[in-house]
Amino acid sequence: MPTPFVSDKKINQLIALFLVSYATLLVVIVVDTYLSIDVANKFWPALLLQTIPMIMLLPGIFLKRYRTYSWVCFLMLTYFVSYVVQVYASSSKWIDWLGLLTTITAFISAMYASRLLQRYFLAKGE
Repeated sequence: MPTPFVSDKKINQLIALFLVSYATLLVVIVVDTYLSIDVANKFWPALLLQTIPMIMLLPGIFLKRYRTYSWVCFLMLTYFVSYVVQVYASSSKWIDWLGLLTTITAFISAMYASRLLQRYFLAKGE
Protein backbone atom coordinates (compact mmCIF):
# COMPACT_ATOMS: atom_id res chain seq x y z
CA MET A 1 0.00 0.00 0.00
CA PRO A 2 1.44 3.40 -0.90
CA THR A 3 2.16 5.81 1.89
CA PRO A 4 0.66 9.30 1.82
CA PHE A 5 4.05 10.89 2.52
CA VAL A 6 6.65 12.43 0.20
CA SER A 7 10.31 13.41 0.69
CA ASP A 8 9.50 17.01 1.73
CA LYS A 9 9.34 17.43 5.54
CA LYS A 10 6.94 20.41 5.48
CA ILE A 11 4.45 18.56 3.26
CA ASN A 12 4.71 15.47 5.45
CA GLN A 13 3.88 17.49 8.55
CA LEU A 14 0.81 18.97 6.85
CA ILE A 15 -0.30 15.55 5.62
CA ALA A 16 0.17 14.07 9.10
CA LEU A 17 -1.88 16.89 10.64
CA PHE A 18 -4.52 16.37 7.97
CA LEU A 19 -4.69 12.60 8.52
CA VAL A 20 -5.04 13.03 12.29
CA SER A 21 -7.80 15.61 11.92
CA TYR A 22 -9.51 13.55 9.20
CA ALA A 23 -9.52 10.42 11.38
CA THR A 24 -10.66 12.44 14.39
CA LEU A 25 -13.50 13.91 12.35
CA LEU A 26 -14.61 10.41 11.34
CA VAL A 27 -14.66 9.37 15.00
CA VAL A 28 -16.53 12.55 15.97
CA ILE A 29 -19.13 11.88 13.28
CA VAL A 30 -19.66 8.32 14.53
CA VAL A 31 -19.97 9.42 18.18
CA ASP A 32 -22.17 12.42 17.34
CA THR A 33 -24.47 10.30 15.21
CA TYR A 34 -24.68 7.64 17.91
CA LEU A 35 -25.53 10.21 20.58
CA SER A 36 -28.10 12.09 18.51
CA ILE A 37 -30.03 9.17 16.95
CA ASP A 38 -32.37 7.50 19.43
CA VAL A 39 -33.61 4.58 17.36
CA ALA A 40 -31.01 1.90 16.56
CA ASN A 41 -32.34 1.14 13.06
CA LYS A 42 -31.91 4.81 12.02
CA PHE A 43 -28.28 4.95 13.16
CA TRP A 44 -26.70 3.13 10.21
CA PRO A 45 -28.32 5.08 7.35
CA ALA A 46 -27.46 8.40 9.01
CA LEU A 47 -23.90 7.26 9.69
CA LEU A 48 -23.37 5.98 6.14
CA LEU A 49 -24.77 9.17 4.65
CA GLN A 50 -22.22 11.21 6.59
CA THR A 51 -19.14 8.99 6.28
CA ILE A 52 -19.26 7.54 2.74
CA PRO A 53 -18.18 10.80 1.05
CA MET A 54 -15.14 10.94 3.34
CA ILE A 55 -14.27 7.29 2.81
CA MET A 56 -14.56 7.64 -0.98
CA LEU A 57 -11.70 10.16 -0.99
CA LEU A 58 -9.23 7.95 0.92
CA PRO A 59 -7.64 6.29 -2.17
CA GLY A 60 -6.71 9.67 -3.65
CA ILE A 61 -5.37 10.84 -0.31
CA PHE A 62 -3.08 7.82 -0.02
CA LEU A 63 -1.97 8.18 -3.65
CA LYS A 64 -0.94 11.81 -2.93
CA ARG A 65 -3.21 13.35 -5.55
CA TYR A 66 -3.37 17.07 -4.91
CA ARG A 67 -6.76 17.31 -6.63
CA THR A 68 -8.19 14.93 -4.06
CA TYR A 69 -7.00 17.27 -1.32
CA SER A 70 -8.82 20.08 -3.13
CA TRP A 71 -11.99 17.99 -3.18
CA VAL A 72 -11.54 17.34 0.53
CA CYS A 73 -11.65 21.11 1.05
CA PHE A 74 -14.99 21.29 -0.77
CA LEU A 75 -16.31 18.38 1.29
CA MET A 76 -15.12 19.95 4.54
CA LEU A 77 -17.23 23.03 3.78
CA THR A 78 -20.41 20.94 4.06
CA TYR A 79 -19.30 19.53 7.42
CA PHE A 80 -18.27 23.02 8.53
CA VAL A 81 -21.72 24.43 7.80
CA SER A 82 -23.35 21.53 9.62
CA TYR A 83 -21.20 21.94 12.72
CA VAL A 84 -21.62 25.73 12.80
CA VAL A 85 -25.39 25.22 12.87
CA GLN A 86 -25.03 22.62 15.64
CA VAL A 87 -22.66 24.78 17.70
CA TYR A 88 -25.00 27.78 17.65
CA ALA A 89 -28.09 25.71 18.40
CA SER A 90 -29.53 25.90 21.89
CA SER A 91 -28.72 22.23 22.50
CA SER A 92 -25.02 22.53 21.67
CA LYS A 93 -22.73 19.82 23.06
CA TRP A 94 -18.95 19.54 23.44
CA ILE A 95 -18.82 17.07 20.54
CA ASP A 96 -20.17 19.78 18.22
CA TRP A 97 -17.29 22.08 19.17
CA LEU A 98 -14.80 19.24 18.63
CA GLY A 99 -16.34 18.53 15.22
CA LEU A 100 -16.08 22.19 14.25
CA LEU A 101 -12.45 22.38 15.37
CA THR A 102 -11.43 19.20 13.52
CA THR A 103 -13.29 20.32 10.40
CA ILE A 104 -11.42 23.63 10.40
CA THR A 105 -8.09 21.86 10.97
CA ALA A 106 -8.77 19.33 8.20
CA PHE A 107 -9.78 22.11 5.80
CA ILE A 108 -6.73 24.28 6.40
CA SER A 109 -4.23 21.40 6.33
CA ALA A 110 -5.80 19.93 3.17
CA MET A 111 -5.75 23.32 1.48
CA TYR A 112 -2.05 23.85 2.17
CA ALA A 113 -1.18 20.23 1.42
CA SER A 114 -2.95 20.47 -1.94
CA ARG A 115 -1.02 23.59 -2.92
CA LEU A 116 2.35 22.26 -1.72
CA LEU A 117 1.83 18.84 -3.32
CA GLN A 118 1.00 20.53 -6.61
CA ARG A 119 4.22 22.57 -6.47
CA TYR A 120 6.21 19.53 -5.36
CA PHE A 121 5.06 17.36 -8.25
CA LEU A 122 5.46 20.18 -10.79
CA ALA A 123 9.06 20.72 -9.62
CA LYS A 124 9.76 17.00 -9.93
CA GLY A 125 8.22 16.91 -13.40
CA GLU A 126 5.52 14.38 -12.57
